[in-house]
Amino acid sequence: MVTRRLIFEGFDTVWGLVGTMAVVAAALVLIAMLLRYERRLAPRRVGNALVALRLIILGLLALVLLEPTLIREQTRDHTARIIVALDLSESMNTRDLHATPAEKLRWARAVKMVGGEGVDRRVQAWIEAYQSGREPELVDESEAADPERRRRLAEIRQKNLDTMLEGVDEVSRKELARRILSEGDEALLKRLEEIAQVEVVVFGGKAEGADARTLTKIAADPPQAIRPEATDLSQPLVPNSPTAGTTQLIGVVLFTDGRDNAGRNALGAASRLGNLAAPVAPVIFGSLHRPKDLAIASLEYPQTAFKDDNPLLKAKLVTAGFESEPLEVVLEGGRDGDAPQTKTIVPDGPVSNVEFELAAGELGRFEYTLRTDVRPGETRDDNNSKSFALSIVDDKVRVLLVEGEARWEFRFIAAALSRDERVQKVSGELPTVVFRQPHMNVLPDTFFPRRLPLPANADDLEGSPFSEVDLVILGDVAPGELSETGWQLLEKFVAESGGTLVISAGKNYMPLAYHSQTLERLLPVSELRPVNTADGGHIGAPTERGFPLVLTANGEREAMFQFDTDHAVNLEIWEGLPGHMWGLVGTARPGATVFAYAGGDPPVANAGPGAGLEAERQNALIVHQHYGFGQILWLGIDSTWRWRHRVGDDYHHRFWGQLGRWAAENKAAAGNEFVKFGPVSGDIEVGDDAVIRARWTHHFLSRYPNLKA
Repeated sequence: MVTRRLIFEGFDTVWGLVGTMAVVAAALVLIAMLLRYERRLAPRRVGNALVALRLIILGLLALVLLEPTLIREQTRDHTARIIVALDLSESMNTRDLHATPAEKLRWARAVKMVGGEGVDRRVQAWIEAYQSGREPELVDESEAADPERRRRLAEIRQKNLDTMLEGVDEVSRKELARRILSEGDEALLKRLEEIAQVEVVVFGGKAEGADARTLTKIAADPPQAIRPEATDLSQPLVPNSPTAGTTQLIGVVLFTDGRDNAGRNALGAASRLGNLAAPVAPVIFGSLHRPKDLAIASLEYPQTAFKDDNPLLKAKLVTAGFESEPLEVVLEGGRDGDAPQTKTIVPDGPVSNVEFELAAGELGRFEYTLRTDVRPGETRDDNNSKSFALSIVDDKVRVLLVEGEARWEFRFIAAALSRDERVQKVSGELPTVVFRQPHMNVLPDTFFPRRLPLPANADDLEGSPFSEVDLVILGDVAPGELSETGWQLLEKFVAESGGTLVISAGKNYMPLAYHSQTLERLLPVSELRPVNTADGGHIGAPTERGFPLVLTANGEREAMFQFDTDHAVNLEIWEGLPGHMWGLVGTARPGATVFAYAGGDPPVANAGPGAGLEAERQNALIVHQHYGFGQILWLGIDSTWRWRHRVGDDYHHRFWGQLGRWAAENKAAAGNEFVKFGPVSGDIEVGDDAVIRARWTHHFLSRYPNLKA
């Protein structure tokens, strides 16, 4: 707010005021005496004009003696705040040794490592020379006429320049940011404090408030609570986080190198702040030129695998700057005596993938390390290896297969699971219920049980047929064959017992014939619509008929869809699989993950290869959703048996076997016949909680209802 005031400094002292009044009074007496004298010499009108002129002059003189001053006051009320967020993740420790001399000179000038009177102009000329590809002129001709003196001066400046560039090489991105923020009279934090309240935030995978006075100490030793091993740019962009403020947020200044490996929508968070008139001003640190660096970016592997299975390690490598160069990737560890596995890759881009099969012949927990040798010219040498552990357990998947009638899909699923040694059998048979099957009275009863024994009360979990299984595969069951009590028991099996439910679509009943609210809650898809391509005729090979099943990026990462250890070969296999003549396509519900969608021509619209996210979710066929402690998988086709065309059991059996292992992958590696327990995740981020889950059998809990753990 701006205000203006007129003050008279002559009133500040009593003697000054008395003196001014005495002078004015004396002047008035003299003017009166002079007026009487002039009356005898001049006409009255001229005399009055002279008196008025004298009074005006006297008034101006009195005003000058009173020293009038016009004061303009501007008051600022700091009711707004600015967040200054400093990235302290591990990538900010990088020293950009590969940066150009022009970039290093700009950084040195920004942090006052070079500069001053007469120097800034010279440094700017050097920067411009380097940017244009020229060597800078270290000494102007005007500075030294003598060639020898000019040569000596050039040598001195070259030595100083080299020393300064070497000094910049020793400063990390984090240190550059800290110096700009808090060092010197022109420190950015001081400048910002002149216009608003400044709130300092440090962040990595998490964010927390910091004290500007101790920023140097915090930057040197970042608190583990912010998870410096990760970077989440959205963390400091959440209003009122990490410290809530009552004042209006008018902007965020983000000091970072731009790295973000959290996979969250940082741009969306920035857009929301922009809509609230709080723009985000990113200050990016690092060279514009891509560094040369080899790094193990991420590892994907099952934390628990069954004995004699073929667990797979998928690694993503950062190979920036080493394109077209042969690189050796080595996997060490595992069982005693195991030789290291080595693979040679030739990167064709900044990111490369490599896969290894892990040994699963012995029980126990085995530690591995994946590494690459440090190559000349790498920006960092501390990210060339990553370790992990794998537990091999001797356990079996407990499956219950429930079907309406023995359709083709049921027969081949039952055959695949019956032959799998890792699927538990009862009296040598796969636990199965088929409600509708012919009986010719040759045998005392039908080949499969026709009845699912359900308790009268949905709260009777001990009597539930699902209490002792890991996976329930539900086929084309009619509404009259599975009551609402059965659906409620299935819901408890998933949500409370941590089980996995696979719902397989059926042409007759499942799920369009149902009006169950429980089934509606369980389904991860909505707006189901049949897709039937059989009406177009049966001309052509199976691979040329029907609509294809297209894996999404999430589906490509899931173990159950891996038909080959090589990612490119696996995608070729999926592209060559026979199409499907019928399916139930739906829209994935919020929170659900689409593993595969229906591709091809209409009636499946806009769902070809490379379809957008919206098309994938609107044409979803295989959809996964977590539900309580468990998970649900919607399978919108009834013809996975078609994958046996010309390859037999290879892909079909592998899919269902891997699905069973996927359903039981969260099973603990320790326990007995009464309880299984262990960590929910074998890999725990620094600063996260270690969650241990225990699962008792319902029979054991019924015997000991007051059990405390």
